[in-house]
Amino acid sequence: MTADEHPSGMPRSYFDSMYRDEPDPWDFDTAWYERRKRDITMALLPDERYRRALEPGCANGALTERLAARCDALVAFDFVDDVVQRARQRLAGRTNVEVRQESFPTYWPPDTGDLVVWSEIAYYLDVHGARKAIEGLNEWLDPNGVVVAVHYTGATNYPRTGRAISTWLDRIHWLDRVVTVTEQQFEAGVWRKHPRSVRAVRR
Repeated sequence: MTADEHPSGMPRSYFDSMYRDEPDPWDFDTAWYERRKRDITMALLPDERYRRALEPGCANGALTERLAARCDALVAFDFVDDVVQRARQRLAGRTNVEVRQESFPTYWPPDTGDLVVWSEIAYYLDVHGARKAIEGLNEWLDPNGVVVAVHYTGATNYPRTGRAISTWLDRIHWLDRVVTVTEQQFEAGVWRKHPRSVRAVRR
C-alpha cells in the first residue's frame, strides 16, 4: 500500500486535504442536515441499550457523543490524526468510550459487539474494501446484533453511491433489514444479524 492509498478505496490525500484548512469541513456540528440526520439515526436504533458498539469514521465525535448515551461500551475511530484528537477531547468525560486512530475497514477491535454504525462511510469502499468490511462485520457482530447504515444520496465522486449501500447490504444473506428511511438527501437502514448466524473462523 502506497502512502496515498487507504484501505477503504479512497486516497488518504482526499481526507487530509478536507481537514487541512477546515476543522469541520462537513459542518457536522452546525449543519441542519447533520443535526437532523443524527436525531433520526438515534431514533432508528431498535434496542434501548447496547453492550458494545463500533463506529468507524467517527470524525469529530458528534455522533459518537450521542451513541455513548445508549452503549455500555463504544469504540470509535478515524485515521486522520487531527480529527481523532478533536474526538478525544470531545469525549474526554465519557469513560465508556474509546477513541482510536485506525483505518476502516481493516480495523476491528478484539472480541465482539452488538451494534455497528456506518454513517457516511460505506460509500468510500471499493470492491476489495467492501469484501473486507463484510468479512469483519460477520466476525465481529453478535447474532441478533444490529448494523446501521446512513448515507448521503446526492452526487459524489466516491466509489459507491449512497443509495447503493442498502442494496449491497440487502444481499448479505445473514442480515435482515428491519428499518428503512428514505429522505430527499439521505437514506438510512437498519439490519439485524440472524440469531443463528455462524461467524467465519478467524485466521
